[in-house]
Amino acid sequence: MSDQDFVWPHVPTEDFEYLAQRFRPVFDEIREGAVVRDQNRLLPHEAVVLLRRSGFGALRVPTEFGGFGTSLTTLFALLTELAEADSNLTQILRGHFGFVEIVLHHADSEWSRRWLTLAGKGELFAPAHTEPGDSQHSSFSTAVTGEGNRLQLNGTKYYTTGALYVDWIHVTANRGDTAVTVLVPTKAKGVTIVDDWDGFGQALTASGTVTYEQVAITEADIQPAVGRAAHVPSVYQLIHLATLSGIGRAAVRETAKYLGDRRRTYAHGNTGTAKQDPQILQVVGEVISKVFGANAATFVAAAAAQHFFEKLVTGGATEEDRARLEIEVYQAQVISATQILEATTALFGGLGASALSRGRGFDRFWRNARAITSHNPLIYRSRQIGDFAVNGTPPPSLFSLPLQSVSFEQQPVDVAGIATS
Repeated sequence: MSDQDFVWPHVPTEDFEYLAQRFRPVFDEIREGAVVRDQNRLLPHEAVVLLRRSGFGALRVPTEFGGFGTSLTTLFALLTELAEADSNLTQILRGHFGFVEIVLHHADSEWSRRWLTLAGKGELFAPAHTEPGDSQHSSFSTAVTGEGNRLQLNGTKYYTTGALYVDWIHVTANRGDTAVTVLVPTKAKGVTIVDDWDGFGQALTASGTVTYEQVAITEADIQPAVGRAAHVPSVYQLIHLATLSGIGRAAVRETAKYLGDRRRTYAHGNTGTAKQDPQILQVVGEVISKVFGANAATFVAAAAAQHFFEKLVTGGATEEDRARLEIEVYQAQVISATQILEATTALFGGLGASALSRGRGFDRFWRNARAITSHNPLIYRSRQIGDFAVNGTPPPSLFSLPLQSVSFEQQPVDVAGIATS
């Protein structure tokens, strides 16, 4: 089964095909070991190295800093293809691409130029926002203390997706009564990264615990108090949607290959081989159509995010623009999550009991999709979509609120509107 046998939504950007041809050999190499890694919980360190060396992490970094300077539309299309190879890899890099968007919004500042230069050289970033346990209301337990050249970071974070694989962690903390963010090297003294994420899906993302014990930091590592990029929440969510789209594509690809190679048929089958059975072909067609719908919704919302970003950097974006972008992304989230979960379940309807073999790994599609769709629960998204349509109520601009206004409960919570697992 070749790529030409699948018809996916067209990506209308000038550089997509050029960049796709550059990175597809890397994706192919990553795909080769995906099933074995999933079955044996083998962390994809080598795959991350391949992506780093190829310059994949610099897709959005401006060319003046050594990157490709591509659009969000192209980024999400390429992340979809990476997720088709191994969805863990797209999620591992989610915090990296989110951080790049934060610094891109202020690319003319000295602080942002520092990090864009490092990202252009291949360095990678991970998030550390969510805290476990009994955190105090309206505050972080992770804290920056000290003065001058004696600054320290202490605390514990969870859902630190990708921290095992990257160079820097973007940590949210309190400094007195003020919330700040700090860039900390993963290999700094006092940083301990534990891979204790035990989810049944996306198991290789290292979305576990990081502790900071008297970690020395400097003022230069603390993010200045600049306005937050209003498109970042949508970028974080769209990376999840690209991951779902890639999972769906992989499920379609492996299902089609399985049926094409199958020599047995069923006692009640309509033809001598399963691949010619019209009822089975109908199941495949329905699954492909669901995946196509999810892909189309993702790419349309990605184009909207790019349009908003262009208005944002020129000073033309409004609060209404932000609200409409987030509603569009929410709508894409609802349709993508629904369609991919249905598709990764329905595909078993025409495959037979042999498809349940652990060696084939078909179960990973539903498990990984279920893990992704558990972020930012759809019940809230659907309510916000309905409230906007009926009452004109805009979705809350959580990411731009002061971080110290976020409430913490007993369980790990989502900080600033970003699902970090």
